[in-house]
Amino acid sequence: MPTYSGPNGHVMVVIAGGEFSMGSPRSERGRSERERQHRVRIPRTFAIATTEVTNDEFARFLGAVGDYAARWNARTTARFGDPPRFAQFSRTPDSPQVAVSWYDAARYCNWLSEQAGFPKSQWVYPESIEPDKGLDLPPDYLHRTGYRLPTEAEWEYAARAGTTTSWHFGDADSLLPRYAWYDANTRRELISPVAQLRPNQWGLFDMLGNVWEWTLDRRQEYPSDERVVEDAEDVVLQVANNVARTRRGGSFAYEWFTTRSAHRGDTTYFPNQTRDGVGFRVARTMDIGNGAGR
Repeated sequence: MPTYSGPNGHVMVVIAGGEFSMGSPRSERGRSERERQHRVRIPRTFAIATTEVTNDEFARFLGAVGDYAARWNARTTARFGDPPRFAQFSRTPDSPQVAVSWYDAARYCNWLSEQAGFPKSQWVYPESIEPDKGLDLPPDYLHRTGYRLPTEAEWEYAARAGTTTSWHFGDADSLLPRYAWYDANTRRELISPVAQLRPNQWGLFDMLGNVWEWTLDRRQEYPSDERVVEDAEDVVLQVANNVARTRRGGSFAYEWFTTRSAHRGDTTYFPNQTRDGVGFRVARTMDIGNGAGR
């Protein structure tokens, strides 16, 4: 897969869209009924970071955004104490940043778009983000080339890396410790630095385990018919704190089955929530006519 160097040290893998089976077959061990298998078409080329956003990368963002950083620090201290409790899990500069809300991830993405020199007309999120108030996404947000969270379909497509099995390496969990940090090899004690285990076939690290990753989408049930669903903008553009968003991948404190490519987690992940095992990685829609990204 082609890559490019993005802002703030992110290495981005460029992935051509396509059609794939999202969700899991009824025969898959550890599956949930919320993973109803269906066909999805991703109609664009997109890029996704090879690793989750790290403490060091997020600290550089906080150092640059002034008022937002002050509000983030105040919310984090109120939620996790001072020093924050999550520091006992995510200890090193190259460990994934946790305790970020969906809005914090969105604000980070806007900063990356600014660092890359994208005009504000290409930013995916509003310039002003107030977590207490929610926000409205632009109606063309998946056509804009600024940095954003991956859609749930993009995330699973990238995690699968062209495969149809429970994990990108097959259906046997005996190989899982080579690729994923989860409760069996962490004892629920420590988040690991990024890129310590093997990547998938498309060069993506820690898609399985380590920390949960926010995705862009509103939580919805999968379709029950045979049509091919296009991964397009949501008809509901409002992001509200009483409507769940999605997150993927499992974490260091969760069981093996949560690391499967199809696993969707719970239905109660609200965008203003912060937890000590939830981080994110960045993505963006590529403008192929203008070559590689920034």
